[in-house]
Amino acid sequence: MDLNIQVSDASGAALVSLVGELGPATAPSFGKALDHLCEKARPVMVDLQGVTRIDGLGLSVLVQAFRLLRQHDCALIIVAPPPGVRKVMYESGVEDFMPICRTLEEAAALITILKRQSTDTH
Repeated sequence: MDLNIQVSDASGAALVSLVGELGPATAPSFGKALDHLCEKARPVMVDLQGVTRIDGLGLSVLVQAFRLLRQHDCALIIVAPPPGVRKVMYESGVEDFMPICRTLEEAAALITILKRQSTDTH
């Protein structure tokens, strides 16, 4: 089981693009990458388009990062999960509280809106 993790900048946020399986063998390295980004207190977009499988451990890493970023008034946004991954997210309830966008453009627009709201309330 392999997972390729690419981190780049996009629209004032960190973009984490994943290709492969997100499970017990790969979740720890993905978690370390997200922890490092959470320390920077900026929005994170996680592109799941290339993920072929996700399990509960992979979801828990996403949820932990989501909660950490919220403590810093930042967002974690899921982008383009394939149908099988989306189904797991729906069945686990993650879809109920974590923003999921179809495209990077949609996620970038959401980040812009969230930044404006944060600026208006502070």
